[in-house]
Amino acid sequence: GFRDIPRPFVCCVLIDDPTPEGVLRTMKLAEYDGADAFDLELQGLAPEHRTPEALRSIFDNTTRPIFTVYRRYALRGVDLVYAESDEEARMRAQLELIDLGSIGFDMELDTFDPQPGPPFNTSEGLRRAHDRSSPPREISNDPRAVERQMRLIEEAHRRGGDVLASTHALTRLSPQGALHIGRLAEERGADAVKIVQFCADYDDVVESLTSTVTLQRELKIPFVMMAMGEYGKLTRPIAPLLGSMLVFARQSVSAGSFLDQPPVRAMRALFDNVDFRITRRANWYLPPDTPAGDGTSRPATATKEEGITQRDPVTQTR
Repeated sequence: GFRDIPRPFVCCVLIDDPTPEGVLRTMKLAEYDGADAFDLELQGLAPEHRTPEALRSIFDNTTRPIFTVYRRYALRGVDLVYAESDEEARMRAQLELIDLGSIGFDMELDTFDPQPGPPFNTSEGLRRAHDRSSPPREISNDPRAVERQMRLIEEAHRRGGDVLASTHALTRLSPQGALHIGRLAEERGADAVKIVQFCADYDDVVESLTSTVTLQRELKIPFVMMAMGEYGKLTRPIAPLLGSMLVFARQSVSAGSFLDQPPVRAMRALFDNVDFRITRRANWYLPPDTPAGDGTSRPATATKEEGITQRDPVTQTR
C-alpha cells in the first residue's frame, strides 16, 4: 500500500498511451529513468483496453507498485473532455484491477455525487479559482454518496487494496482548509489523500507549502499536497521535501500534453542530490527544556551527542 513505499517517491503518470503495449514501453523506460511507482490512468486508454484481461501484461511486467486512476474526463492538452458518467463502472473497473496486483486506486471525494463546478478555463471558473470563499471542487457531503464511498473503501480493503481519496479543489486553500479536506478523507476511511489547489502567485505557493507542513503534522494518513497553474508547478518538486508523499512525473512530454508534471529523470536527480532528511542535529539548536519532535525536552546540560532524536517529517511512519 501507500504506506509501504519509501517517501517521497517518484510516481510516473501513465496517461499518454492508448494501448497496453504503449504503456509497457513507457513504463520500462521510466523504470530506467528512476520511477519508484506508477499511476495508471484508465481514461487515457482506448475503451477496449480498460479490462483486467487487456491490462494483465502491465501488472506482470514490473516490480514497481501500480495504482490506478479513472477520471470522468480525459485530458486533451489543457482541456478536460468529460466522457464518463457511470460512477459505479469507473470504480468497479479499478476494484477489479486490485486482483491483478494494483495496490489501490484514486477515488474523488465527490464520487457518486459529482461536483465539478464551471470549466476552469472560463471567466466563471477563473473567478471561482481566485475567490477564497469558493467551495473546493470534487467534494460531496451528501450522506448517501459518503456512505457509498465508505462501502467502496471497505470493499477495496477486503480485496487487499488501498484507496487514495482525492480532490482537484482548484481554488485557493488556506492551511486549515486543506486540513479539513484531509480530515474528511480520514473520516471516510481512506488510506491516503490527494489535494490539488490553485496557486496564482508566490504568496499562494508559500501558503501551499505551509499547508503541506500542516498536513504532515496533523494527518494520520499519507498525503499528496500540490497545486496547479504556472506558479503551482513550483510546489510539485518542493512539497515532497516537506512531507508530501510523492511527485507525479512523466517519462516524456508529447506534443500538446499537460506540461506541469516534471520528467521522471529530473525528479529522481533532485531527490538523490538534495539533503532534505532532518537528523537529530536539529535538536542541537533548541533552547534548553524546549520540547523536541518526540514530545520530550532537551536537558539544559545535553551535549551534541546526547541530542534528542527528532522525528523525520518525510520518512516517519505513523
